[in-house]
Amino acid sequence: MFKKLLKISLVLALIVIVLGAYTRLGDAGLGCPDWPTCYGQLIVPDAIDGTKFAGYERPLESIKGWKEMVHRYAASLLGLAIFALFFLVIRDKTKRPQTLALPAFTALFVMLQGAFGMWTVTLLVHPGIVTTHLVGGFVTTALLTWLLLNQGRPAITYRHIFKRHKLLLTITLFILSMQIVLGGWTSTNYAALSCGEEFPKCLGSWWPTMDFVNALHWGPVGTEYDYEYGILENPARAGIQMIHRIGALITTLFIALLIYVLSCYPHLKSNLMLIGGLLVAQVTLGVLNVLLSIPMAIAVLHNMVALLLLLSVLALLHKVIRVPAKA
Repeated sequence: MFKKLLKISLVLALIVIVLGAYTRLGDAGLGCPDWPTCYGQLIVPDAIDGTKFAGYERPLESIKGWKEMVHRYAASLLGLAIFALFFLVIRDKTKRPQTLALPAFTALFVMLQGAFGMWTVTLLVHPGIVTTHLVGGFVTTALLTWLLLNQGRPAITYRHIFKRHKLLLTITLFILSMQIVLGGWTSTNYAALSCGEEFPKCLGSWWPTMDFVNALHWGPVGTEYDYEYGILENPARAGIQMIHRIGALITTLFIALLIYVLSCYPHLKSNLMLIGGLLVAQVTLGVLNVLLSIPMAIAVLHNMVALLLLLSVLALLHKVIRVPAKA
């Protein structure tokens, strides 16, 4: 039951990530101005767009409201599933030994993730809060993936991996994680098209006027600040976009190096082929996002493939460090 629920939870986590991206990219993060209800109700009120409810200054837009609420419903189901997993570990209902620490941390983390979901709304989509919430979704999915991998059967034979290769894998995972954070920062600051529909150039230049100081500025936090559609000037947004592009280049080079170096291990071939395929897809989607002005389908896929790439590298790490089973 534990492994089945883990698989269901992982699917739910993927759905929540997709719905979150769809909500954010559809500018529906404030489709419901309150939390956890929507205009004080558990479902989006049935009203004509543009009407106002007592106590709420933001006009109701039903489509955006439903995008936000469906995301909340899915996230709530995921939270309940994670708490059920924690309960099963306490009751020792796992097929293979599982310590309490990781499920407990996952349960606590999903509570924190719920808090950031609330702050996303109450602090009017502050880019730092929204980026943290996005990254939290990726971390939650990664934790569930690691739990599921722990329930798999370890290899019987031991295949030695050089320490320097393990170190390269760890560094690559870290760089990929930082690039995902940069991607979230680019999206939440509405900087995806700050270079126009140009790639690899930006605003007609290889190095346009950019404001890197404000590009990485957290910004004031408070209910009096509304960050919807962004508040940064275009030089700062262009700086964010350029940092993201440089980060993408560095990440690509490290993953390519990782694939080349680890190709000497035959038992890692399938993992490396998956990582290589996802890398090609992710770079292609990133370029298409710019050239085609962020089509919704491609933008959501860009988020999804980033997650799958992260999980594939994480699975490779798990395979490399897993203690073999006794023959």
